[in-house]
Amino acid sequence: MNTRKSSALLAAAALLAASAGQADFQTALKDYNAGRYEAAHGEFLTLAELGDCSSQFNLGAMALKGQGGPPDTASGVGWLQVAADNGCQQLVGNRLTPLAARLSPDETRAAAQIVGRYGREALHAAGVIDPDFSCHDIIPASVLLAPQPEYPPREQAARREGMVIAAVSIGVDGRARDPEILLAIPAEGFTASAVEAWLNTRFAPAKRNGQALSSRLLLKQGFALTGEGALADLEALRTARPAAQAGDAAAAYLVGLTGTLDPSLGVSYARASQLLFGAARDGGPQAQYWIGSQLRASALCHPRADGTIWLRHAADGGSASAQLALASDLLGAGQAAQARVLLQQAALSDSYYVRKHVAALLAASSEQGVRDAATARSVALKLAAGEIQSDPQMFEVVAAAHAASGEFREAAAQQRLAIQKAQKLDWDTRAMSERLSDYAGGKPWSGDLFASP
Repeated sequence: MNTRKSSALLAAAALLAASAGQADFQTALKDYNAGRYEAAHGEFLTLAELGDCSSQFNLGAMALKGQGGPPDTASGVGWLQVAADNGCQQLVGNRLTPLAARLSPDETRAAAQIVGRYGREALHAAGVIDPDFSCHDIIPASVLLAPQPEYPPREQAARREGMVIAAVSIGVDGRARDPEILLAIPAEGFTASAVEAWLNTRFAPAKRNGQALSSRLLLKQGFALTGEGALADLEALRTARPAAQAGDAAAAYLVGLTGTLDPSLGVSYARASQLLFGAARDGGPQAQYWIGSQLRASALCHPRADGTIWLRHAADGGSASAQLALASDLLGAGQAAQARVLLQQAALSDSYYVRKHVAALLAASSEQGVRDAATARSVALKLAAGEIQSDPQMFEVVAAAHAASGEFREAAAQQRLAIQKAQKLDWDTRAMSERLSDYAGGKPWSGDLFASP
């Protein structure tokens, strides 16, 4: 492939991606046009991993031309094959067949390795293309008895309406634990009330083959003064809808996530899912984390699609929740030093869920190399000063952080508060009482503070 023809093909790919609104593609193309081939290669590769066929095509053209490395016909053919497989057949045209015919057996195998990793079938199996969150042999958890949440007096007086969406763990005992706020409108004011209501809700646990199992469940709580349907009129949602249609990733996440749970928004589930997936493909870390976490929550049914690719991209984009998830993976693989780096990044987050888990790991991880008592204590104090005060696990984390710093009297006091709140929720408190005995005896505790009873 000569230089002139390859340049023309790259320009065509640029036009294709520009119509898709991928700002990251334009950055890669800018680096390419400036001769920064190594940077452009890395940026195209990031997009190629998420199934962007324009970037896959450009990687093929660069390999054939020797841009960013020596000329490599095998890689060029492999990338052109996956580009065609993933929707850019028109760009590839009839160039692939004569190139592939000239490959040696070793080069053919090298091209096949690229197809085996980035081809449509491989990306689908990994949950990158058309991710499937369903588990057909699992009956999901469901609400049995839900108390009406208290409308925060300050928000009611101000005539403000709101909505909170969270992922919550439902144990085999039917109790809710460990809420992770995925979306709150407005950002503050309603979260504490929603969390308290969910912790006091009774659920039927998920079941597989008749056996109860722990699961994660998405929940939405609206706070509308004039009825549930009024949530569609929230100013943040009204503003976000045209922005989402125009390709804004943050707005698409807001509308998409709400639409999957709230039909009153007037957005079909299929369209809401498209918005979320589009936002993730366009580099939105919130949407990337959502897809990754949903795949991980359902990985029992499709273990190859465990969400790691999406989580890695989300973490690179600044998602503290994704950084936390990957740090936990590294800890499970015995890579404490790398995990600690990610945890220290995530410690800067203002997310309640992230702060709680980061402080717990830095204070009480069984991997001593990841512990950081000072940072754990700092994060825990921010937790304790926050809006949510109904979660027993939060007080347990604060207690563990104090104990890690040698402040055993305060640790015991916080652990007693945790037990009192857990007892009101009918939780099994035996493990919590064991930790209290350690703190009262002047000993820190290590292990998983969030292990299911």
